Amino acid sequence: MTADEVVLAIREGRNLAEQNLSGLDLSKTDLRNAELAGANLSECNLRGADLRGANLSNANLFKADLRGARLRRANLTRANRMLAKIRKWALKGTYIAGPTAYTEE
Repeated sequence: MTADEVVLAIREGRNLAEQNLSGLDLSKTDLRNAELAGANLSECNLRGADLRGANLSNANLFKADLRGARLRRANLTRANRMLAKIRKWALKGTYIAGPTAYTEE
C-alpha cells in the first residue's frame, strides 16, 4: 500500500488491521480513529500525524518516528514501541500496556 492509498482507506473508514505499512511516509496525515490493530508500521514516518482515537493495539512501531504525533485516546496496548521516536509527554491520554521502550527525542 502507498501512503495515498492509506489516506484514502482511512477516509473511507476501511479497516487496516494487520496490513504491512512499513516504511511509509505518513507524516502530518489525518489518521484519526484509524483501525490499525496489528499493523506493521515499522520505520514509518508518523511525525505530526493525527492518531487521536486510533487503534494501534499490537501494532509494530519498531523505529517509527512519532515525534509531534497527536495520540490522545489512541490505543497502544501491546504495541511494539522498541526504538520508536516519541516524546514521553505525548503519551498522556493514551491507552498503554506492555513494554514501554522508546527513544525520547
